[in-house]
Amino acid sequence: MPEHEVDFAELDDGTLVDMIEDPNNPENSLFAIYTNRTVQYAATVKREDRVLVPVPRGQGMLKHVCLPRGTQLCASPAKLFGGIVALILACVDIGTSDASLIAAFVMSTWFIESLQIAPYLALVGLPRSGKTTLLQVLNLVCRRPLLTADITSAAFYEVYEKLNPTLLVDETLTAGNRRELFHLLKTGTTRGSVTLRKGHSLKAFGPKVISCTELPNDAALNSRCVIIPMQETNRTNLAKPTDKKMLNIADVLRQQLLHYRLENYHSLRLPKVEGDERLHSRTRDLYQALALPFGNYADLCEYLVRLFETQQEINREPLSPASAAVLRVLYEFIHSNPQNGKCAQKELTFGVNLSLESMQETFRLNAHEVGRALTSLGFTNRKRTNAGFILWLDLETRKRIHNLAHAYAIDQENRFQEEGFVDGCELCKNSNPKPAEKKGDSEIKSKQA
Repeated sequence: MPEHEVDFAELDDGTLVDMIEDPNNPENSLFAIYTNRTVQYAATVKREDRVLVPVPRGQGMLKHVCLPRGTQLCASPAKLFGGIVALILACVDIGTSDASLIAAFVMSTWFIESLQIAPYLALVGLPRSGKTTLLQVLNLVCRRPLLTADITSAAFYEVYEKLNPTLLVDETLTAGNRRELFHLLKTGTTRGSVTLRKGHSLKAFGPKVISCTELPNDAALNSRCVIIPMQETNRTNLAKPTDKKMLNIADVLRQQLLHYRLENYHSLRLPKVEGDERLHSRTRDLYQALALPFGNYADLCEYLVRLFETQQEINREPLSPASAAVLRVLYEFIHSNPQNGKCAQKELTFGVNLSLESMQETFRLNAHEVGRALTSLGFTNRKRTNAGFILWLDLETRKRIHNLAHAYAIDQENRFQEEGFVDGCELCKNSNPKPAEKKGDSEIKSKQA
């Protein structure tokens, strides 16, 4: 029968076949075969019309990819999560919250086939802030990690066609063609999206880590990232990822992660936890991708929700001055005119320009530019009349004004509070739900113990 090279396969009977490094010879690759809750190892797997063989270990890019050398049973996802957090904190001087987000990202890379969006990490900091060290740690525990300082378009798609790795890009902002790289990164976040090149459809879906001295000037890319700010440390007791002890710990973690992947490949479900409704759409997508590997461990998911509530405040791009002025004036208008069900665009334009003047902005908007800002903010319930466009202020529009004002801190203006704009407004009372009682890191750590 003909041989067919694969790195992973799911057979008709539910058996899972995943590629590993031969523990007796690092230059060879084998299969870990998971069926009926047991794992066996073999060099080939027979199917009806072909023989499956692993991609040769010394072939091209695969020789640079760190693979598990087998599988080991782990007591619980909390234990596994805690072990990854401990490895990160042993090598890098960052906070427990950031280490927890990174550890959740690591676990998510082992379940990329089950995710609807590919999570990204952005490591941001000045030189000597530990970004490269953290990339080296991630290169030890992510699934199919491939660490690179630069990558061309052709190589980018070839990597994902053959391997579906976790791509780790060091010093993104020094790469040869930043615009092309950022475009490539954005193409790989959504499952099912393809890029057409010379009659071929190419996919680049998969988790990625970018390292840079400052965030890219690309709001769309930044919104797809879990952002980890990093600073230079004075600690002298940090371990190096290349230390034998760290390598041995990472070796065990890789084997445990592979076993956990095979054991839970078909069974993971995201639990409903309190607070996830407060996350905005893209933040919620990232949260769900990182929380899925925890399965039914609701406590860990609740912990992630709290971390992402902070993360979304870091990640949200500010409104342009024009859109902020339009939103600010709309927020004032619906509170000053609670019974008025409409707002003339001419009147809104006049108020926006007064607001821009008070904010000492040097530009002014005409009615058409205000209309474009309304559309970008999602206010499309407008009608043309003899006197110009009218924005209808129905309940849904008022709710959207409140939600956007809260998300972009427009409703936190001191003047609004002092003048009593929020007094007696039912939407204001309901737009800021009381946050769930927060649990400290100590509880999470106790569950990992």
